[in-house]
Order: sequence, then structure tokens, then C-alpha cells
Amino acid sequence: MRKFLDYLVWFPAWLFAWLLAAAPAAAQGIAAREAQEVSDKLVEVLNGIIQPLGALVIFAAIAYTAFKMVATANKPQERAEALSAIPYILGGGIALGAVMLLAGFVVNLMQKAGQ
Repeated sequence: MRKFLDYLVWFPAWLFAWLLAAAPAAAQGIAAREAQEVSDKLVEVLNGIIQPLGALVIFAAIAYTAFKMVATANKPQERAEALSAIPYILGGGIALGAVMLLAGFVVNLMQKAGQ
């Protein structure tokens, strides 16, 4: 019963706050944009997400491999297994760079085709 009463109290307050915040956004409408502006913004946003995320993943993989190498310093077999992960990390970084390069190429090609 307590949860139901909390719901009855908080739902109208939440709804009022949401409607108060959404009203100005709905009143402004949608601005017209050129295709060039949209594609530039898309490339900028994607690069802003992919580059730091890719750098973080590569850093974490290298840090994990380094930790594993230090932790298995006296065990040659396990240390060799840790070292064998480095080419895969390098390959992943190259693949990420290739995907970003290809995405930029495709977006620029579509920009030129739309002109």
C-alpha cells in the first residue's frame, strides 16, 4: 500500500516537471539544416565517440597484458601466453583506425554525390 501511495504522490509531480521542461522544446520546432551541416556534425560526433572509446579499449588491453606479464614473471609458459596477445591488440587498433577511415571516406563520398 505504501508503494501505491508513493506512486500517487510522485507521479503527478514528475509529470508536471516533465511537461514544464518539454513545453519550450516543443514550441521551437525543428530548424532546417543543409546536408553538409548534418554530415559534418555526424562525422564530428562519431569521431568524438569512437576515438576515445577505441583508445580506452586499447589502453585497457595493453595495461592488462602488462599486468599479466608482471604477475607471471617466473612462469615462462604463462608469460609467453600473455605476450601472444600483443599482436591481437595491435590488429584491433589497426582495424579500428581502418573503420574510422572508411566511415570518413563514405561520408565524404556521399557529400560529394549530394552536391
